[in-house]
Amino acid sequence: MNIKWIVYSAAALRKLLTFAFLLITCTLHAQYNSWQGSWITNTEDTTATKAPYFRKTFRVDKKIANATAYVAGVGYHIVYVNGRSVTDAVLEQAYTRYDKRLLYKVYDVTSLLSSKGPQSIAAELGNGWYNIQSHAVWGFQNAPWRNTPRLLLDLVIRYEDGTTTTIATDDSWKCATGPSQFNCLYSGEIYDARQEVPDWNQTTFNDASWKQAMKTSSPGGELHEQIMPSIKIIRHIKPVSVKKLGTGKYLFDMGQNFSGVATLRVKGIAGTKVTMYYGEVLKDGALDMVHNTEHMRSMPGELRFQTDVYYLKGGGQETFTPRFVYHGFQYVQVEADNDLALDKQSLEGLFYSTDFEEAGHFTSSDEMVNKLYEAARQSYRSNFLSIPTDCPQREKNGWTADAHISAEIGLWNYHTASSYRKWLHDVRDAQLPSGSMPGIAPSNGWGYDRPGNEEFTFGPAWGSALGFVTWYMYLYHGDTALVREHYDAFKKYTDVVAKGAEGYLFKHGLDDWMSLVKTPVTFTSTAYFYTDALLVAKMARVLGNKADEVTYTTLADSIRNAFNRTYFDGNSGHYKDSTMTALSAAVFHELASPDAAVSAAKQLAAKVARNNYHADFGVMGTKYVLPMLSEHGYADVAFRLLTDTGYAGWAHWIANGATTLFEDWPGELSHNHIFFGDYCAWFYKTLAGIRPDENAPGFKHFFIQPAFVQALNFVKADYNSRYGKIKVEWKRNKQTITLQVEVPSSATLRLPAGLLKDKSLKKVTIGNQPYEELTLGSGKYSFKIKA
Repeated sequence: MNIKWIVYSAAALRKLLTFAFLLITCTLHAQYNSWQGSWITNTEDTTATKAPYFRKTFRVDKKIANATAYVAGVGYHIVYVNGRSVTDAVLEQAYTRYDKRLLYKVYDVTSLLSSKGPQSIAAELGNGWYNIQSHAVWGFQNAPWRNTPRLLLDLVIRYEDGTTTTIATDDSWKCATGPSQFNCLYSGEIYDARQEVPDWNQTTFNDASWKQAMKTSSPGGELHEQIMPSIKIIRHIKPVSVKKLGTGKYLFDMGQNFSGVATLRVKGIAGTKVTMYYGEVLKDGALDMVHNTEHMRSMPGELRFQTDVYYLKGGGQETFTPRFVYHGFQYVQVEADNDLALDKQSLEGLFYSTDFEEAGHFTSSDEMVNKLYEAARQSYRSNFLSIPTDCPQREKNGWTADAHISAEIGLWNYHTASSYRKWLHDVRDAQLPSGSMPGIAPSNGWGYDRPGNEEFTFGPAWGSALGFVTWYMYLYHGDTALVREHYDAFKKYTDVVAKGAEGYLFKHGLDDWMSLVKTPVTFTSTAYFYTDALLVAKMARVLGNKADEVTYTTLADSIRNAFNRTYFDGNSGHYKDSTMTALSAAVFHELASPDAAVSAAKQLAAKVARNNYHADFGVMGTKYVLPMLSEHGYADVAFRLLTDTGYAGWAHWIANGATTLFEDWPGELSHNHIFFGDYCAWFYKTLAGIRPDENAPGFKHFFIQPAFVQALNFVKADYNSRYGKIKVEWKRNKQTITLQVEVPSSATLRLPAGLLKDKSLKKVTIGNQPYEELTLGSGKYSFKIKA
């Protein structure tokens, strides 16, 4: 056997890593239940637009051991102790359905307090999702939770003598307003620097003229500590060019599309109005002011979509960074009512995203593949700001299909577990007592299926997110507790779908969204209905619920039989609907028999070739087509489909300058969507070949099954699992491929039959292709393989 490997024993290290992982991920965070503070606000008028200031002074006369601030400030809060911010995070705290669930942040502020003497704590609040003041089709201006920004805060100071003091919000706090005249997530921020209050958050500030804060009501939700990471500035981005369009009018090109804001550095006379328009598309050499605005319903006098306004105070260099909004953009058009001298140093982009730690990396010999990889990651980061969103400019909504279809992108590349746990609570909070789910979460009441003609508007392709993301968390992290937590809710949703089915076919919902060639809604919705039933059965097995396992396995069998009676032609051996989505969906969802799957794969490969390797499917097909082709011996066809630069396709976008993924193949809609990006997970699972094993979740055991596509000379990937780092690297050298792997737990290497000359290898068939298997324990291995 032409194999070389090096094995080392790492049992002790593996046990230590496993214990550490379990300790970190399974430790229950003790909730803070000793609140002494009251909710406070400065007004109950939701039409008031200015951001409120709050402050309180106090004394410290003993040596401090430690000090902790517990803060719930909705919509967004910025908290200062003795004039210094308690965090470098932005847009605190995370978005939830406020009348059901509230999150609070915990800050260690020990180092911000003086040893003795006068001290101060202060906060500024923004509207966030709590008090949307602009108008759009989603109706967040009418959200049931909508109210004025409010603050609940306990500052707990523990002294070295064992005593404690709590500084808590009440009506002894002082309040006022400052330079922030308006802020709204869908429009932007207006900041008048002439209204700044110097040193307002400092201990020495005289607040005698300020009003007393008002005690007010809670937003209504139950308080929970925010465990998921905060939103932070993950990258500073310099413009690649700036062009003067006229007097006081400049166009900045940031060179890439991202979520966040821009910092403006400017000098001019007091009162000069500077308007910053953000966007993704140019028209006639200037920013296209109409693109992405189709869902806005602006009232007279409302600030335009994605626009920040700054009024100069005069007297020298000034810096403006919006605090309570974010945008999705590549271009910033700056217009002033007085001529200003601006250059590339006048603007800097701040990329906002949830502050994930990295979990995995991928690279290859192909430049287009590497650009596609980075575009998927950029789109994912742009679309996870405390919730997984569809786009960072037009909607910012937590569309459920977008979330579950892109979940594996996040799980491979980042440590996202705590963030998905949080979002699954948002989904649960959105579920109706009947079991129905909306198309977005959190939901303000918008996005639910309507009775009558609009019933089941979104269907199970959207509503299944609770089950799919829960299962991914189990598969990648072995999170059985999460399965137990959400099992009943997902089963209840599946029962709702079953009640709405006709003869086990579900005939409602959205189709393969954004496809160029339509697949019947009943086809795609029934495929998801089948997988829902199958997932409930699998979860029941994990939880030891034999009765439910049998019940939902039987339901799944009935759905599959009805589906194939309707859509499969036994005489020809082909599916009647032969769109790329239909052929791949039947196999991906395991509705097709082994023989039918082989036939469908062959049919799909031929169809892709006839279509000149151009995609015609939509968001569902992006999840199905590449894996289905590669599983059945057509990895080279899948690779060419992915990397072909002709219209329509992923690489077409990149070849024409895109740095993120679009919402539609023509590129007419959003230019920063994530739901076409599942190929990024395909890179890990197929090109590198790292595959989870649902019978040993969390990578306790996994498979290594790389696809050695002819167009690639090397692939390299790594992934930090709960058991340690997994590495796979292969390089082609003429007629030989060197494969190197690192296994922290145990794995099964699967290679096409004949590549390794050893009769002892176990022979298996995968997707009608002959493979051979080799069992690997923890260690590092190197193989020489016939190319």
